[in-house]
Amino acid sequence: MSKEILIIRLSSIGDIIHCTPVASSLKAAWPDCKITWMVGEVSADLLKNNPDIDEIIIWSREKFEKYLRAFQFKKALEMWHDLQYKLQGKHFYAVLDIHGLFLTGMIAKQAKTKRRIGLRGAKELNPLFMNETGEALGKHITDKYLGVLACLGIDTVDHKMSLVVPEEARQFVSKFLQEHAILPQEKILVLVLGTTWPTKNWPPSHFVELIKLLHRDFRIILCGGKAEVEMGREVETRAGVSIINSIGLTSLLEMAAIIETASAVVAGDTGPLHMAGALDVPSVGMFGPTNPATYAPQGKQHAIVFSTLPCSYCHKQQCPEGERTCMESITPEAVAQKVYAIAR
Repeated sequence: MSKEILIIRLSSIGDIIHCTPVASSLKAAWPDCKITWMVGEVSADLLKNNPDIDEIIIWSREKFEKYLRAFQFKKALEMWHDLQYKLQGKHFYAVLDIHGLFLTGMIAKQAKTKRRIGLRGAKELNPLFMNETGEALGKHITDKYLGVLACLGIDTVDHKMSLVVPEEARQFVSKFLQEHAILPQEKILVLVLGTTWPTKNWPPSHFVELIKLLHRDFRIILCGGKAEVEMGREVETRAGVSIINSIGLTSLLEMAAIIETASAVVAGDTGPLHMAGALDVPSVGMFGPTNPATYAPQGKQHAIVFSTLPCSYCHKQQCPEGERTCMESITPEAVAQKVYAIAR
């Protein structure tokens, strides 16, 4: 009988991508195993075309926690019962909690299994729900996640991240490029303006200066979600040169398809940067509050720019100093130099 494994990693975009080596390494070791992945609504599309994933259970942590914060306990309880229903009748050889929160520990406890395997040193008392914990194989985040496999006796792992762009997304981008008169021989530079943390954001004024430095050699496309729409308009207006603003106009996989066509991607430590890493698209990652040794895409085609300050790598969403100096001090000239060095 094939082993059935449940992976719990609900969000975010970057972490979902960083977790995909766990699934591919499992399949390489146990080709007949069945992998079910529990994931949130926002990130689910990243897994729908992954050949290593046999089943996806979608459950929104964000919506559940929103109900709790709003004291809408009836709706939260309904969601919890829905989660239990989704797991009903399923028996797993092991549950791998690669999110490492109190909530995901509670979710793991709902699954029928004799083995609940988590991350050593996880937050929010999560290890109390586990009967085994895996130690990180190294400093990078993929090493941390892959550490759970040692508990299953799997020692051979593959760090390659996975992201499959479907044909319909590629067709969208083909039409998109034609509409904007981008020729096949032209080099595309994708700029991702925002991140999920204010402290990880590079100033819009720096993006404006970067565009002025690079627009003669690249067709520049701005990418991002609806939260960055105003920032995109500001940069587009202030740049004063021809750029393409797709912020808020694409799905997650359509954005991935745009990234796939790029000669290079410039971004802070955010989901699209790691999408570029999974797609083997050269990238320049800008790091301040998070450590590039842990989070930067790996490989010679990826470059990083960072500042070494006493407060660097604080891993805080609000700057303790109030100035965000670590990101402010990364100059457009330094980023442009890296783009020219790695662009394909």
